[in-house]
Amino acid sequence: MNKKPSIEGLEKELSWEEAVGRYLEQTPDYFLRHPELLAALALPHPEAGRAVSLVERQVRVLRDRNEQSTHQLQELIAFARDNDQLGERVQRFALAMIDSDSLDEAAGYGARHAAPGVQPRRRSRAPHRQTARPACPRQEFVTPDDVMLDGLLTSLAARNGQPLCGAVHAADTLEALFGAQAGNIRSTAVIGLTRHALRGVLVLASRDPQRFRADMGTVYLVRLGELLMAGVARHLVVAAENDKTHGA
Repeated sequence: MNKKPSIEGLEKELSWEEAVGRYLEQTPDYFLRHPELLAALALPHPEAGRAVSLVERQVRVLRDRNEQSTHQLQELIAFARDNDQLGERVQRFALAMIDSDSLDEAAGYGARHAAPGVQPRRRSRAPHRQTARPACPRQEFVTPDDVMLDGLLTSLAARNGQPLCGAVHAADTLEALFGAQAGNIRSTAVIGLTRHALRGVLVLASRDPQRFRADMGTVYLVRLGELLMAGVARHLVVAAENDKTHGA
């Protein structure tokens, strides 16, 4: 079996172009192992047939790359469109929190429109921890020693406060939050709420198992939680100050 000459040996005896040509002749599978080089080749195309199969292969590589680039561009455009829509919905949510005249109004809007782009069948709940139950009949507000709230906050603490998406929580937790709809829930998102001395969580749920995934981005979910907590906390602070004034 003849040993293939090395590139270094060929360069000593032949010109560089001849060395390259000899190496390619002796290594017919070179471009199979390096298909990325085909896109950079400039070959004449004097005739059709097997003699120009390398050109055909080059065209195929370029076509594949063009299709891949087109697909990536379409994905970027779709992501940009989705982000633009999400941005508009988050802005509307922020304005609603600013314009809310009462704690009940802020909490009610949050429960109905907490997740931008979420279908109407999805529900949200936002229990909050505070020193006293506010003057609001809404069931989202719980006492500081609420076991379910403690469990959700513990799960978030294990992720350094980052939203927990994808996992479906215990049946009793879902039933307490979503009632009769709990059995239809296939994915959830738990978002921590923190402002001043207040603590809570916002829980979003969906019938679609892919709606909230462990690998999804959570930037808008975090912003949503911050806006909701800011709107609710503003009214809680006012209520607490009024209680002090009346108590005095």
